[in-house]
Order: sequence, then C-alpha cells, then structure tokens
Amino acid sequence: MQSKILEQNPTANLRVYAVWVPFLGGNQQAADLSQRVLPDPRVDQFWDGGAVTSDWFAENVVKSSAPAWDVYFLYGPEARWTSIPGPLVSSGGSIIGQSSALEQAIGSLLRGGTSPP
Repeated sequence: MQSKILEQNPTANLRVYAVWVPFLGGNQQAADLSQRVLPDPRVDQFWDGGAVTSDWFAENVVKSSAPAWDVYFLYGPEARWTSIPGPLVSSGGSIIGQSSALEQAIGSLLRGGTSPP
C-alpha cells in the first residue's frame, strides 16, 4: 500500500483508514509500531482491541459471520457514510494478496473511472 499506491501518487486525493485488530497476536503495541508501515499523512490509523469494526464490516458489508480482517474496502468520492457506506467500488483480502487488484481499482478511480465491486 505505502510503496505501490501512496508513494506512487503523492498528490492524489486519497484517504486511508487502517484499523488494526487483535488477530494473529496483534495488540496495541504492534498497532503503534505498524504506523511505520503506513507513515503517509493521508493514513489515519486506529487500534480496535475489541474487533468491533471487524464484526461490523463482516455483518453489514461482507454479509458474513466470519470476522472481516486483513481486507480492504475501497469507496470512491461519491460514497456516503450513512447506516452502511456505499457504493463500494472494490474489496478483497488478503490485502497483500489482492494488492494488484487494489492498485488497479485505485488507479481507475484516480483516472476518473470506476471498477466493479
């Protein structure tokens, strides 16, 4: 994300919300250290020790009973955050495994297009 998207588009109007959750041994200290992974000022980072966001996105966006973690949800400039955010432009996981798809979807948005969810 940092080197392939943010550094390659330093003036792009992008906003990233990174929510760190306690899976795979994650904790507040690890989340604090993870800020080194995404040091870009367009990134807001949060620690969710109760995995509330993971459960909420799983239930409301993914429509799954399994927790949503190590995933991305991409919304364009027309997105509205009402009871459920939308429209969703692209989503996938794992983030590293789907980094090419995320990069393509963001590139399309930056060029003024859209990509299917």
